[in-house]
Amino acid sequence: MRACLISLPESGGQALPSIAGKSLARRQLMFAREAGCTSVIAFGGGASADAIDLRHAAERSGMKYQVISTSHALPGIIGDEDSLLVLQPGLLPESRAALDLLRAEGDRVLVVSAGPGVTAGLERIDLDRAWAGALTMPGRWLGKLTGLPEDIAPHGALLRIALQHRLPEARLADSTLDEGRWSVITTSEAARIRAAEWQRTHLGETSPGAMSRWLGRGLVTGPGSGLLDKRYARPAILAVVAALLGGGIAGGFYEMPILGFALVAAAVPVLEAFIAISRLGVAPFGKLKRWPWLRRAIDAAILALGIMAIDSLLHRAIFPPLVLGAALLLLDRRQLPSWLEPARDRMLVAGLVAIVAALATPELAIMLAGILVLLANIAPDRG
Repeated sequence: MRACLISLPESGGQALPSIAGKSLARRQLMFAREAGCTSVIAFGGGASADAIDLRHAAERSGMKYQVISTSHALPGIIGDEDSLLVLQPGLLPESRAALDLLRAEGDRVLVVSAGPGVTAGLERIDLDRAWAGALTMPGRWLGKLTGLPEDIAPHGALLRIALQHRLPEARLADSTLDEGRWSVITTSEAARIRAAEWQRTHLGETSPGAMSRWLGRGLVTGPGSGLLDKRYARPAILAVVAALLGGGIAGGFYEMPILGFALVAAAVPVLEAFIAISRLGVAPFGKLKRWPWLRRAIDAAILALGIMAIDSLLHRAIFPPLVLGAALLLLDRRQLPSWLEPARDRMLVAGLVAIVAALATPELAIMLAGILVLLANIAPDRG
C-alpha cells in the first residue's frame, strides 16, 4: 500500500489557497491518486473546512482517509512494507515527469538545482541541491520519528530521515519550475495569479475567429470564474443549454424560425462554457472524452430547425439544411486560417440564418449559410 501525507491548516486558521475551485490539498490529493496512493493521511486541523473538503474528496475517490495531529502517530498507521508519499505544504504538483519518477519502482526523493529551487520556494539541501517537495520512503523508517519532538513538522523531519538513509535521488528538470507545472504557493494572491495562468494553460489557445468558444471560455475564466467552486454549476449550465435548444426547436415547431435560430445561436457559447468547466475539472491529468460530443446536439438542432423552417415539399425542406450540416461537419475536419474560423462557428452560422431569415426567407437564409460554409471547405488549407 502507498499512502500520502498532506498538511492542513489548524482549525480557525487561514484557509489554504485554491486553484480553479480546488484547494492545494485537493490538488495534492489528485496527484497522490495518480501516483498510486490508496490512502490519505492529513496532518493538521481535522475539523477545518479544508480538512472536511479533503475528506469528502478522498472518499469520493475511494481512498482511505485518516487525520493525525502529531508526527508520532505515523509509525502506527504505515506498515513496514508500505510506502509513504510526502508532499511539501503549499506545493502545486502537476508535472507528469515528476509523476513518472514517483511511479517508478522503488522509493526516491525528488531534487532540483539549488538556485532555481530555492527561488521557487523549495527547501535547500546543500549548495547544489534543493528538495523538489516530494519523496516516497519505506514505512520501516518512520519509527525514527518517535525519537524527535512530538510537535515537529513531519515533512521536514521525513526529508532528513530520507537523506540520512541515503534514499535514492531523482532529479527533476529545472525547466519544470519555469513551466509552472511544479510550484509552491503560499498566499491567496499568488494563487489568484497562478489560477489565471493555470486556466489558460489547460484550456489552450483559442482562435479569435472561434467567437463562441472564446465567449464560453471567457465566461469561465472571467466573470464566471466563481462557478468553478460550485458543484451545481455544470448541471445548471447544461440545463440552460437544454432549455435554449428546446426553445429553439419549439420555435421552429410553432413557425417562429427566426426566434428558433436565435435561441440555438445563444446555446452555443453556453455549451462551450460547460465544456470549459468540464475540462478544467479533470485537469491536469484527466482527459475529457464524452462532453465535446454535445456539440453534435447543436448540429442536430440546426438540422431539425432548418427542416421545420422551410415550408415546401419534404425533399426541398430537407436538402438545404442537410447540405449545411454536412458542410459544417466536413469543415470540422480541416485546419483553417483564423480568418475562416467563423465559417464553422455554430453561433455565427445560426445567428446569420436568423438575421437573413428576418430580411428574406428561412430557405434563402439556410442556402446562403450553406454556400458560405461550402466555400470555406474549398479554401486552401492553413499553412
